Amino acid sequence: MTVPATHSSLFYDGARHYATEAGGFLRDGLERGHRGLVMAPARRVDQLRSALGRDADEVTFVEDTVAYTPQWNVYRVMLDFAATSPGVRSCVVAEQTLSGRTPAELVDYRRLEAAINLVFAGHDVDLLCPYDAGSLPAHLLDIAEHTHGVVLAGGVLTPDARFDDPSDLLAVLAAVVPPPPEATTLDCSSPADVSSARRLVRARGAELGIDPCRVDDMALAVTEVLTNALLHGQPPARLHVYEAGATWVCHVHDSGRGLVDPLVGLLPPAQPSDHGYGLWLARQLCAAVDVGTDSSGTHVRLHTRTAARSNGRRQASARRS
Repeated sequence: MTVPATHSSLFYDGARHYATEAGGFLRDGLERGHRGLVMAPARRVDQLRSALGRDADEVTFVEDTVAYTPQWNVYRVMLDFAATSPGVRSCVVAEQTLSGRTPAELVDYRRLEAAINLVFAGHDVDLLCPYDAGSLPAHLLDIAEHTHGVVLAGGVLTPDARFDDPSDLLAVLAAVVPPPPEATTLDCSSPADVSSARRLVRARGAELGIDPCRVDDMALAVTEVLTNALLHGQPPARLHVYEAGATWVCHVHDSGRGLVDPLVGLLPPAQPSDHGYGLWLARQLCAAVDVGTDSSGTHVRLHTRTAARSNGRRQASARRS
């Protein structure tokens, strides 16, 4: 019988504290016959390699610039790792550099951390998420405090009284943000209008000077989401294009009340399908994706960065794989 998955947080203060706690977590798992996976910034990878010594050879290390590009790719890394040894439990350390994330990406990261508790509940995995308590601001530490049921401290796991019900938190995070009055809006009544939507995305992206690779990724994500809205939603369907702080948003809205399951599109489908595949692909192409419903219908907001930080090559690689 599969032992329930665990999802623990670690609040560390300094490199030594990190290496002791996270290294002890991994070594304990290895001694139990589990397989080790680390997804972390390069400096933390080096610290864990040093702390583990020869045991580091039994651990797979993936830098966060790969595992979290885009953020939802981390789920696929975990699934692919587990698939190489079915039936063997995984002990995983997962941490990314949060300081450079945009507000939209941080909302999506909170969603990712909350959803782990539901998506991986039946998997053979012990997941530890370290947070740098010595440098991260309170609003980032707050993510850890409310999305992990257990805290690791001094080598001991204890329940976290601040843990929020994941389903309730995901519902809050699905609140719809309406498009601003200045948004460019395109009405789409048939699949033939999807090509017009792509042209609009490319034209506006070029006007804003966004990296062409990211504009192409956004155009593909809009194609997938808008096509789903036309096939499975209710007319009218609209595409709203606008800037929202540090991100550029393509907002697909239809009048249907679908996508009631907040976990749709969080994992790659076993095979391409029209149920969740478009959203999964969009999450591999965009910096952040918000999905929600209100009295006017279903809303999917696709974000990409407006800043000149090109993730195009990595995202294109994710699309091809």
